[in-house]
Amino acid sequence: MRRLVMLSVLVLLSGCGAGISDRPCPRVTEFPTELQRQAVLELGNAPALARMMDAMAADRAFNRAICR
Repeated sequence: MRRLVMLSVLVLLSGCGAGISDRPCPRVTEFPTELQRQAVLELGNAPALARMMDAMAADRAFNRAICR
């Protein structure tokens, strides 16, 4: 019985891999250096927004690395 459950789970999970690898890479928008500097100055008084922007920058760097 336990083997049947494990086999069923493996079969169900094996279909997940193909869909993930076939996804297109997300678009990564580049911003000019001067605009980035201006944003840093404006975010200096908004620590929560700065943390959110840092997280989005990390996501963009990750996407750049895996979607060459």
